[in-house]
Amino acid sequence: MTSTNQPAESKKKTSRTAIYAVIIVVVIIIIAAVAISMNQPHKTTTITPLQSQKVTITVWGSGSAGGEAQAFNESLASFEAQYPNITVKDSPAINVASTTFPTAAHAHNAPDVYRDTSDNGGALYASGLLLNLTPYLNSSYINSFTKGTITDWKLNGALYGIPVNTNGIALYYNKALVPNGIPPSNVWQMIQDAKNVTAMGSGYYGLAYGIGNDYGYRFAAWFPAFGGSIFNSTHYPVVNSTQDIAAMSFVWNWTVKYHVDTVGLTFADEQSLFESGKSAFMFDGPWDQSTYEKALGSNLGVTAIPFNNATGLWPEPLWGSVGYVISAPIASGANSSQIWASLKFVEFMTDNNSQVQLFKLAGDLPSLIATGNYIEKNNFNDTVISGWIAQEAHTQLFPNFPQMAAYWTPFHTAATNLEQNSSKVTVASIMNQMEQLIIQTLNSEGIPLSVIPMSVISIQPSDYSTILLQISVPEIASNTIKF
Repeated sequence: MTSTNQPAESKKKTSRTAIYAVIIVVVIIIIAAVAISMNQPHKTTTITPLQSQKVTITVWGSGSAGGEAQAFNESLASFEAQYPNITVKDSPAINVASTTFPTAAHAHNAPDVYRDTSDNGGALYASGLLLNLTPYLNSSYINSFTKGTITDWKLNGALYGIPVNTNGIALYYNKALVPNGIPPSNVWQMIQDAKNVTAMGSGYYGLAYGIGNDYGYRFAAWFPAFGGSIFNSTHYPVVNSTQDIAAMSFVWNWTVKYHVDTVGLTFADEQSLFESGKSAFMFDGPWDQSTYEKALGSNLGVTAIPFNNATGLWPEPLWGSVGYVISAPIASGANSSQIWASLKFVEFMTDNNSQVQLFKLAGDLPSLIATGNYIEKNNFNDTVISGWIAQEAHTQLFPNFPQMAAYWTPFHTAATNLEQNSSKVTVASIMNQMEQLIIQTLNSEGIPLSVIPMSVISIQPSDYSTILLQISVPEIASNTIKF
């Protein structure tokens, strides 16, 4: 599997925070209008330019180097053979969650199609930069994707992108370092297995996880395991809840109580320990699997992060997706022919053949139900796919609302404080610090602290397009593009 399906965590979260800064309080009005509009009966919009008409579209992001890029190029060649009238100009160097996209959108130069993550796409849609795809796609097509994955691409009833894969983290384990090569079935067994590895000698840490170097992406799985969450139902932060404090205490005990972890570890340190056989476990996603396969060979296993037998709840990692979004005409300048071509391109690049190629060449887990069924029957000598399927049964949707942007850096700051000053602070005080930093970040970037109930906003559905064009991107509102 390729290693750059997700960017480095710190870079990823920093760039997303910059993107979300474009979203101001007015976004609530936009979201409300979208919700009201989506409550109307679903009417499919058909765009049918002449099949022979020549049209050119621009695409940013063909996937990471290696398998993803190869799969993209093969599917692109098939697409252009089927649609000879459509020319695709691809810029593979633009990564997901890049600040380049909103900058280009505000200058009318956004690409027609952009490969992005589901959560970042939600913020771009909320800021008025993406096309609502719901009117263009029929329900049978939408329902062909796994329910959890397609839901990742919806915001207030609007579908703003189409997933080409689905992913999150699971538990990698070294079969040579766990009893009988069988992974732990609960968290206490996992800790005991990790203690046994740590006891093997100096430099061994059975459950290496550098919390002070984390930005909370992998840690988020532990909140649900103790009945907690990052935000409540109105998107207000609640990381200082009793449940979230319990989650942080549990993970911190790996270092201070069980000594299966140590302070100061970087992500690269964790990988090195795991690959060299000095750590039994590694929390990571499919994008790094090829690295572990090379190091451990047949000793590599994947399983769901084990059941919390203390609470009766499962850890649930954030489960997101990479897919394709189409720019709003006001951001790209697209005409109706280019929108039609973009829709055809996205449908083709996310179809069964394309997703099978992505799995074969890059190990990307599919978002289509049919592709998942096909892979289960024909696993292509993939010995760990069953572990990923097991993890998919215990996941939380990757939040795509703007408030989520304020979580990453505050988590990193507070967790670093805990790791570096554990003799002076308590876990409860650290989680209170995290809560306040999230609130400060939301306030400083003009992101609402919570969602305004829809009942207090009165907007007619017919007002939506005017609001979107005149408020979300005010500097270009006068140049309205109709299609």
